[in-house]
Amino acid sequence: MKSTVRTARGAVVALVLALVAAAPAAAAQPTRTIIVAGPATHYPAGTGCDFDVTVYRPMGGRTAITDFSDGRETALNHAIHRTITNDATGATFVEESISHEVDTFANGLIAGTINGQFIWQFYPGDVGPDGTVLDHVLALYIQGNATYVVDGTTFATLEIHIVGTVTDICAALS
Repeated sequence: MKSTVRTARGAVVALVLALVAAAPAAAAQPTRTIIVAGPATHYPAGTGCDFDVTVYRPMGGRTAITDFSDGRETALNHAIHRTITNDATGATFVEESISHEVDTFANGLIAGTINGQFIWQFYPGDVGPDGTVLDHVLALYIQGNATYVVDGTTFATLEIHIVGTVTDICAALS
């Protein structure tokens, strides 16, 4: 009987300690932001490609961004079915963007991974997938995954490694 009481007391103490330890974690719930994409977005020359493009989306596309108390951030993108159009020629590129991204923030840098089907936009001064510094705008549609490091102040891509299929969107629209 004494061992049963001792075991029960031990279980109660363990439960109380577990609840005390869990209290700070419960208080620090992640925050979530939902971004709903509009039906169309225009990108002037130099912001998407070297020429004007418009992206058309059906309603329902969204991105859920979750920020955790340990400094991580995740983005779950469901852009669904998008058509990117060269405004001058009417040429189109159709893509499905569905991806999961995890970022960490340290020492002024953003380090992350992204998996799925997504677009990575490069600007002059960014380091491209082959390690060279780019002098032009480059939009890549990636089906696979990427690991990257981005400057947390300028958002310049400092390093990116891609595994999967890569399509140069601007070349496909030219």
